[in-house]
Amino acid sequence: MENLLVEQKNSFNFLLKKMPKNIINSNNHIDLSNIKIGLIIDDVLEAIKKIPDKSISTVVTSPPYWNLRDYKDNRQIGNEKNPLEFVNKIALVGKEILRILKDDGAYFLNIGDTYVDQSLQMIPQKIAIKMQEQGWLIRNQIIWYKPNHMPSPVKNRLSNTYEVIYFFTKNDWEKKVNFNLDAIRIPHKSNFKKQNPKMIINYSKFINETKNKGASPAARLVNGCEKYTIKRNITASQKEISDYLKNALKKNNINIATLIKILGEEKYKHKANHWFRVDAGGSYPSKEDWKELKKILKFNDKYDNQMLKEYKYLQSVESHPKGKNPGDLFIANTAKSKYKHFAVFPEEIPELAIKSCCPENEFVLDPFAGSGTTGVVANRLNRKCILIEVQKDFAKIIKERIKDIKIL
Repeated sequence: MENLLVEQKNSFNFLLKKMPKNIINSNNHIDLSNIKIGLIIDDVLEAIKKIPDKSISTVVTSPPYWNLRDYKDNRQIGNEKNPLEFVNKIALVGKEILRILKDDGAYFLNIGDTYVDQSLQMIPQKIAIKMQEQGWLIRNQIIWYKPNHMPSPVKNRLSNTYEVIYFFTKNDWEKKVNFNLDAIRIPHKSNFKKQNPKMIINYSKFINETKNKGASPAARLVNGCEKYTIKRNITASQKEISDYLKNALKKNNINIATLIKILGEEKYKHKANHWFRVDAGGSYPSKEDWKELKKILKFNDKYDNQMLKEYKYLQSVESHPKGKNPGDLFIANTAKSKYKHFAVFPEEIPELAIKSCCPENEFVLDPFAGSGTTGVVANRLNRKCILIEVQKDFAKIIKERIKDIKIL
């Protein structure tokens, strides 16, 4: 018996020596403490299980299209029998990402659609719905327009010129999403360009104004005619108004559900709850709603000036000094590549995701790494990165592009 125990102990010690040092023995998670850029060559659903909980700040990836290319590997994603199987598999990856992503993290998913029997399968939209069911928020549906899109011989429909990129975050309004808009702002353009000083006067009328005088075409057309908007000057915080209304409910011995019934469920069932919230989903009652609340709850005039009095505000908005919000239409060519049979993810996509959502020295993950473009960009932007790729041919390309990458 003693010999058997010694033999088992020796066998266990042998396995420990053979085990990579970057694997934590207790839970088989990778130790990320000494990793700058790492590559896991494995099936994505197996590889992602090795990543510790809440260790990744940003995920940006582009899975293979469904039914487009066969890499002769039964572990590959994109070769399922039907679109539903593909959708479910991408959703499984999403579930694991939910585990490994930090609470303030972000997930950017570029996903392409396909046709079956001349009909679009709506694969991106089906995946997005699955993700919502898992507990994700869809912050944006970004349209990636490709000026150099593939020419199409079709004559009975329009050519496909764009793909969808979904921007997901965890479904928790009380957590602050790590989103740095200033890092991706687009500098304001001016129609005035460097000219001969003698010609400046001829071009000065084309200089863009520093104020946006409203959204209406008339406001832009008639420069001398200012536009106004009607607004209230509410200085009380959302919490202050919420607490005031809660006290009024208590004094009248009614709850929010009863208040909604009195106000009218059809109109207020999705509205009134927001008056009592103090997170990002909270809102102030409108002028008309405040009047109705006052009739029912009979509270004093303490906040009437703020909630009922309206003012005219000039509809002119100063441009942000750092530039404008880039918006949800993204224009970028597919990247050229010296490698055959490979559609390269343009660097602009991971760059936007990483700059806006991943602080320096934090981790980016690309679970469908392909040729490793996300890793190249992360390295350039001084972020750490984990890449997952099942195809060994692509892994060779990644190692060629990122010389100091560590195989995990």
